[in-house]
Amino acid sequence: MERPELVLKINSLVKTYPGGVEAVRGVDLEIESQRVYALLGPNGAGKTTVLKSILGFIDYSGSIELFGKKVDEVRGMLSFVPEEKSFYENMDIAGAIRLTSRITGSFDEKKAREFIGHYRLPFGKKIRTFSNGMKTALYVSLALATDSDLYIFDEPTWGLDPILREDTLEFIREKVILGKTVLYTSHMIPEVEKIADEFFILVRGVVRYGGTVDGLKEKYRIVRMPPDTQRGVFGEKHLALCREMNRLSLITENDEEVERFYAIDNATVSVPDLEEFFQILVRSENGNSI
Repeated sequence: MERPELVLKINSLVKTYPGGVEAVRGVDLEIESQRVYALLGPNGAGKTTVLKSILGFIDYSGSIELFGKKVDEVRGMLSFVPEEKSFYENMDIAGAIRLTSRITGSFDEKKAREFIGHYRLPFGKKIRTFSNGMKTALYVSLALATDSDLYIFDEPTWGLDPILREDTLEFIREKVILGKTVLYTSHMIPEVEKIADEFFILVRGVVRYGGTVDGLKEKYRIVRMPPDTQRGVFGEKHLALCREMNRLSLITENDEEVERFYAIDNATVSVPDLEEFFQILVRSENGNSI
């Protein structure tokens, strides 16, 4: 079977901001065509910095290829919804549509108006008066109305009510059905579980897991232990270890060595779900490690 086209390849991406702030610390990832990929992580994990690096908006070290080329050679194949939604601030919706039509060759004004109508956005108001959710809906509408090969969304449901959030996820999923590829950021686990074919968990600028929920459940187990459990039983294959309330929580590989945890009094071994897997990874990196 022929392998899908490689859309994005990132090798050893590092971004350090002035003052020595390490936002991204050696990210490697690949995404293939006709799939939805999510960058999942807490606030400050480096998700937006990764997207800005992909798009060439900031300097970085490492290498990034889009469709086997540099971003400036393929920019016309991309649509982007940014985290900072200030580009159209002094316009109304009609002005935003006119400007997008001029700067984006594959933009469909009719589709844009259909999306904007679905979100019930007011045509007569200045965009700077919009709520956060209204601005999100506008930028998503303009991006979705552009015929691109790769859609990159930074928090595309931010500020939306539950119904419009579900609609937006469905709009994104429809792009893949049409043969497109989507990369988006989120810190909302139910969203990722709903539409992402694969995801990368980013914590403190490092990818701690990349794959699928099924792959996660197959490869790892979560062990909950009393807080006074001796470190000698933890082994060397654990991915994360942290203190949660009155217990120790550990993510370990699902192999023959996991059997030893069944011998610990009051310990439990379980198949992880994405929520608890994510929580332990984040806690282990954010000061709760032991």
